[in-house]
Amino acid sequence: MRPELQQAIRISVALAIVLAAAAGCAPTPESDPPAAFATATKQRQQENLAVRGKGDASVEKPFVARAIDGDPETAWNSQHMAPHWFSVTLDSFYQVDKIELVVTQHVPGPTSHDVWVENDSGNKVLHRRFDDVHTEDNLVLEIAIEPPQRINQVYVLTRQGQGWVAWREIRVLKADDTNDGPRVETDIGNWQVKEAATGLDLPVQITHAGDESGRIFVVERAGRVRTIEEGRVGNEPFLDISDRVRCCQAEEGLFNIAFPPEYPEHRQFYLSYTNLEGNTVISRMTTTGDPDIADPDSEEALLVIPQPTGIHNGGSMVFGPKDGYLYVGSGDGGLAEHRPNAQDPGSLLGKLLRLDVEAGAKPYAIPADNPFAQAEGYRPEIWALGIRNSWGFAFDRQTGDLYIPDAGDDLRDEVNFQPASSVGGENYGWPVWQGNFCVESPDLSCGSVEAVFPVAAYDHSQGCVVVGGAVYRDVFLYADFCRGHIWGLKSKEEGWAVTRLIDGFTPISGIGADEAGNLYAAGYAAGVIYLLTPPSLQKAE
Repeated sequence: MRPELQQAIRISVALAIVLAAAAGCAPTPESDPPAAFATATKQRQQENLAVRGKGDASVEKPFVARAIDGDPETAWNSQHMAPHWFSVTLDSFYQVDKIELVVTQHVPGPTSHDVWVENDSGNKVLHRRFDDVHTEDNLVLEIAIEPPQRINQVYVLTRQGQGWVAWREIRVLKADDTNDGPRVETDIGNWQVKEAATGLDLPVQITHAGDESGRIFVVERAGRVRTIEEGRVGNEPFLDISDRVRCCQAEEGLFNIAFPPEYPEHRQFYLSYTNLEGNTVISRMTTTGDPDIADPDSEEALLVIPQPTGIHNGGSMVFGPKDGYLYVGSGDGGLAEHRPNAQDPGSLLGKLLRLDVEAGAKPYAIPADNPFAQAEGYRPEIWALGIRNSWGFAFDRQTGDLYIPDAGDDLRDEVNFQPASSVGGENYGWPVWQGNFCVESPDLSCGSVEAVFPVAAYDHSQGCVVVGGAVYRDVFLYADFCRGHIWGLKSKEEGWAVTRLIDGFTPISGIGADEAGNLYAAGYAAGVIYLLTPPSLQKAE
């Protein structure tokens, strides 16, 4: 902290002590309180909704009521070091404009917290993150919600502390009556859905080749790639390798096609699929002289990942817009016994891989700046780990930021965010963490993994599994496969906001874009490609 700011805070504290002493209740702070905090004696006239809610916590569950009884003299104490969490679920949705967390802390010092809220989008979203803020006993961390939102849950994850994780009180303050009303939308707005093409067979991916042809390419799970131009599906498939693809039991099949930036020049592209032996193949192929027909005999297998089962095979692929490398998602292998793969540095399962497939090296090169390129015991292809089964991760092609949706088990699905400034090496927590929820086992505790936590999550009341994904003007669109809800995730100054853009209408297996930036959703069972239109274009029409 800058000396002049420290001096200003000391002056403010001294003045507060003088005034409090004059009132006969002088506090005795042990150190300078941060500007984001107030004393616990500060009273708010707004209704504290937490007292009518239900508490829950990662540990010490019988005593959670102590933190939501309206009395800061009682406290919930986890009796464990961080990370641990506490949540308050309200008895309904209410318009809320502030959350207050009353600290109980024996030793003053830096602590780190994530504050999540669940709004009527059905998602739990990271509203505010505090990294290494100075806290001390009997202070209040205030979190403004501007504009007020209709929420029904507050979830506080303490990632780092000075002792056992504990809270005197968690308050959820109802907004003034003048702020009550219908659900508050962000500027994302509500999107419209329209059929763009029909007659597809189990479509799982929508993308484009970056060749200014105006075509979109649709991957069919059984082993074909179709082209769509001006709403018409091509008479012949762009590619048919169904004779070498295992489909369609479990989660096997043809997963993705990826076109490198140089595709218009050399006509090479990349595929991920399940071969007849049940393993995941990453291969390179070439287009013929006819731009609408690929050569299935041109296949060059680059990487084969042995799979222990037919589930959680991953398979998403995309080229990074800034570095030109191929990013490949790999699932953890599927069964409970395979979960440790996600934390095993010697396994490619449960990872995000980063490969240089365009450098001319055989079969591929390892980027020199991969985080584990020279690390003993690590596969050098690994870019990030701790992933269960990511499907449809996507870059913001303007900024280089990466959004990584990942399927949870029985608790929560999640969306992770990796900024363009990342140097890789993130651990997204699986199998210890599902979303922001810890799942301890005899071998792994909440603190055994230094996890990077997601920015959005939802439980299975909203569906069964998250799928991505495409970015439209800094909004990441993702969906639930079963329910078909489509959400928009957008960063804000100190956190994130989620809005349900489209209510569920059909199972959605993927969201993609054409070269012009128009977005589409793949209706899996219906075999329909849907055009998704944002409000700004609706008005223009």
